[in-house]
Amino acid sequence: MNWAQQRKATYTISFLFIVLIILSTLALFLFRTTPTCHDGVQNQGEQGIDCGGPCTILCRAQYSDPTILWTRSSKVLSSGTYSVLAYGTNPNIGVGAYNAPYTMTLYDANNVILAQETGTTYIPPTTNFAVFLDGININDKVPARIVFQFGSNFIWQKITGQEANIVPISKTITNQDTAPKVFATLQNTGSTPLANIESIAILYDANGNAIAFSKTKVDSIAPNASADIVFTWPEKLSAPVVRIDIVSKVLPN
Repeated sequence: MNWAQQRKATYTISFLFIVLIILSTLALFLFRTTPTCHDGVQNQGEQGIDCGGPCTILCRAQYSDPTILWTRSSKVLSSGTYSVLAYGTNPNIGVGAYNAPYTMTLYDANNVILAQETGTTYIPPTTNFAVFLDGININDKVPARIVFQFGSNFIWQKITGQEANIVPISKTITNQDTAPKVFATLQNTGSTPLANIESIAILYDANGNAIAFSKTKVDSIAPNASADIVFTWPEKLSAPVVRIDIVSKVLPN
């Protein structure tokens, strides 16, 4: 091979090498997959597959299960319609769950199932929360025991809660001997508007027993503003009310 052929071969090899580099670079950009929290691979500092680290979803070792502190039933109508409340605590700071499945079962004194309700609920990233069910008709039966259980197939994730900004600034009850009403005012103490607010009123007797519950919703409350809400019951309650608690949560849109 003479000098001219050698030079031509060198140019050809150099050209092909440059083309190979260009094609490799293009392939790298075209086919490279950016790590995400939904790619089914443990990467980018995740503590499990698509959980922990930069992901909002938590791995199982990062959270504790919620605890149901108590359950109560309250007879709303003499015809046998009840409302039921489960009051729980979330031990995880800044962590909640959307669409958490549950089962609520009412038993009589002989451990016979009177009613069973299933559904989903939002567990906010706050200490205490309530799950309320109404319109449960068991006719002349009397519930003696209530079992509330969460399902296992829901996801805990980092959530910026707004519930701490909802403050009840007044609570009064009227018509206790006929059809009770609770009038309350909620204030948004935060700097951003709140929307889709669910509030549950829990009424207690002189012995500290929860005897009645009711739920209402507020569309929105502007920053540093307030909203009036009303809770109602169609018939006289089982005992005089000495304390009113209001538990609120901002439902996801």
